[in-house]
Amino acid sequence: MAKSQIRRSAEFGFMLLSVIGLFFITPVEISGSDRTREIISQKLDPIISAPTERLLDRSEKDGLVTVWVFFTDKGVRTQHELAAAADKYRTAITSRAAQRRTKTGITGPTFFDLPVVQSYVSTAQNLGGKLRSVSRWLNAASFTIERSRLQDLAALPFVREIRSVAKYRMPRDEMTEETLPKTGGVALPGPYDYGTSAGQLAMINVGLAHNDGYDGSGILVCMIDTGFRKDHDAFAAAYAEGRVLAEHDFIFDDDDVQNEIEDIASQHNHGTSTWSVLGGEVEGQLYGPAFKASFILAKTEDMRGETAVEEDYWVEAAEWAESFGADIISSSLGYTDWYDPEDFDGNTCVTTVAADIAASLGVVVCVSAGNYGPNPSTLLAPADADSILAVGAVYNTELITSFSSRGPTYDARTKPEVCAQGSDCWVASANTTNSFGYGSGTSYACPLVAGAAALVLQAHPGWTPMQVREALMQSGDHAAAPDNAYGWGIIDVMAAINYSFPCECGTFCDLNDDELITPVDLAYLVNFVYRGYEAPALLGDCPRPNGDWDCSGGITPMDVILMINFVYRSFGGACDPCAE
Repeated sequence: MAKSQIRRSAEFGFMLLSVIGLFFITPVEISGSDRTREIISQKLDPIISAPTERLLDRSEKDGLVTVWVFFTDKGVRTQHELAAAADKYRTAITSRAAQRRTKTGITGPTFFDLPVVQSYVSTAQNLGGKLRSVSRWLNAASFTIERSRLQDLAALPFVREIRSVAKYRMPRDEMTEETLPKTGGVALPGPYDYGTSAGQLAMINVGLAHNDGYDGSGILVCMIDTGFRKDHDAFAAAYAEGRVLAEHDFIFDDDDVQNEIEDIASQHNHGTSTWSVLGGEVEGQLYGPAFKASFILAKTEDMRGETAVEEDYWVEAAEWAESFGADIISSSLGYTDWYDPEDFDGNTCVTTVAADIAASLGVVVCVSAGNYGPNPSTLLAPADADSILAVGAVYNTELITSFSSRGPTYDARTKPEVCAQGSDCWVASANTTNSFGYGSGTSYACPLVAGAAALVLQAHPGWTPMQVREALMQSGDHAAAPDNAYGWGIIDVMAAINYSFPCECGTFCDLNDDELITPVDLAYLVNFVYRGYEAPALLGDCPRPNGDWDCSGGITPMDVILMINFVYRSFGGACDPCAE
């Protein structure tokens, strides 16, 4: 969509976040019933839908089911109560996360930072619910509970909706271990001996980026996966240099993401391989695009056959990553289970909503499209999210693989966004501390793109997730004619680093270049005029600055007033008054 095609409504989470974030940076106050509805949700009717009931019939085991319980509120009923409650959590936002959020116009706590009301969770537990996880972003908690108690749970006045927790679909990746890399292959221009990983890096032009000094330094990447063999040679440099900053096992709720006694032997296989593709470093053997990035590691997927493998840990990990200050999330996991085709609309699947919320808070989210092609509309959640990079896989011949999941989404958006090599990628194997092999699947294309995103962010630390997304998409070899197999095509990281955002001089109100006109754009003006922040980005060579509503040639308080009138009062007329 061109920026001139202005949309008034944002996706779930982003608009709400934008509106609430604004209230912590400007004295402008908006009252009325519309403001109340943003912080208090109405109970659905029915609270347990017929599709959920049917799924519960199938998933019930020994009388128990696992469900999401969504709440109506967070214990505040007015904007003043919201502001007072959120301000208590200002110090809970890490400085790194706060700095990253400012790129999207957020300068203080938001509704998403408020905790779920503990008494709501406790009441569900008193009904016999065993707590699994809690989500601030979704205002929900997941429980294992007796099926017979669900109606009692639904009757509680603060319960908005009850859904089944969707299960993780194990990637149909292939792995062939080799004791030594194959000799020969692609010669990659760059300062390192890339070994057999040269081919997968050359396809996306990583060598030239490394030549220019881009290696991921200063960028924090969160890997969300099954677990990790931390003592593998591929990660020795990251640990030796203190670049692995945190780790958490969301299955056993501890801080060790390596295999534990309860895990099956293959638990850490997938995560070890995906991390190595993004950030591994073994001279003569393997390099990831962002081998000098910093990392936090999240273990979320329980591989034990007798244990349900579900989406709630992914949401919890994404919240953890954002709050820690991660710049990028790379996740090669997908969820489907009970979701129907119409649920892949960018607004319904739980991990999809969480991925978009992460993006709205300034995190670049990269996920694998799935390995269920070649039929259309075979994406797994959260690949249908509209503010992320869903990644498809190509062979080393640059042709799309047969297994790579295709779009479109249910609401007819083109997917995936981009592609990278996902067949016969050279990866670290978790079988030993120094074994490598070939892996195939969109699971390996995803970390290549996430690593490229880290290089783009290193070059342009002020870019928002939507700008990084646009730069990588427009670097693709199908950008002129995107389709639902390749999306915008195989990325070129150097082209993305050198990307120049087009100037459309008739749309001066889209200040953060996300194709939306929201209070976040207004926040840019407020922060610049009243707090001395940097001017809104000038994305191109325009004759006057973005945000110059009164055609004066600069940004003044009058521009703020005009934009307030447009965003909150008129909802009509041209975005650019000078164009009229």
